[in-house]
Amino acid sequence: MAERLPPSAASDFLSLWLEPVRSVWLEFDLDQPLAADPVPIPIVCAKLPREIDPSWLTGTLLPALSGEAPSTKQRDLILACLEALPPSASLLYIFNLRSRGSDAVRLEIFGLEPAEIPGYLQSIAPRAVPGVVEMVPLFAGVERLHLSFDVGTEISPRIGIEGSFPRQPPREPRWDDLFARLVERGLCSPAKRDAVLAWPGYDTFWTAPERWPLAEAGIRGLCARSLSHVKVVCHPGREPAAKVYLTFGPLGSAPEATSSAAREADLST
Repeated sequence: MAERLPPSAASDFLSLWLEPVRSVWLEFDLDQPLAADPVPIPIVCAKLPREIDPSWLTGTLLPALSGEAPSTKQRDLILACLEALPPSASLLYIFNLRSRGSDAVRLEIFGLEPAEIPGYLQSIAPRAVPGVVEMVPLFAGVERLHLSFDVGTEISPRIGIEGSFPRQPPREPRWDDLFARLVERGLCSPAKRDAVLAWPGYDTFWTAPERWPLAEAGIRGLCARSLSHVKVVCHPGREPAAKVYLTFGPLGSAPEATSSAAREADLST
């Protein structure tokens, strides 16, 4: 993959493998038409173990991820965000946002309870708290809760809250409860709610012959569809926005063998 990208911090990072990074995600923004050449530079996301050395994060990983060392201000803000975390929470993902023209990095926190989010943000980004307080109740009872925000020369008040469940609908009725709250709040249309809840399932050549990649896959195999997570983005002075992330990909013999693509969709329009 590094060889296929133009020379960049992303290609340099992919040519390394920095322990203890657990995995790497590449995200391509497709809101603009893609040229055949060159290949666009992706957002690079590193997944981290629960226990990390903060000095390794700011002194080794971030320079490799971004192509240069963070500024003193950015480093100190990141360390302050980590220091303020309660014992139950940890930094799960860190994103390089340079392909979006930003020198900020995105931190994604895992392990906070909904009731802990306002207090944590009060300590690091108090401007974001009023909008977030209103959205937190939407995620009551949701598992695998994530909190994300961007850190540059300041901590952006743009906050993302996302959550999901281990099981898919209709086996997990709490998806229905979550979407009912989104619809009631005006963040999701009933039609999109119904479409999202109907998405999980699978296709084969025999169920979708007109869309099946026959030349690459033949007539064998399964393409599994699943609902990844729901995200609500809060920004002071703006209406919150809800997004859903849908995945699809070949069904392997084990979760580790499954390679999925993800698609983000706005729920409110």
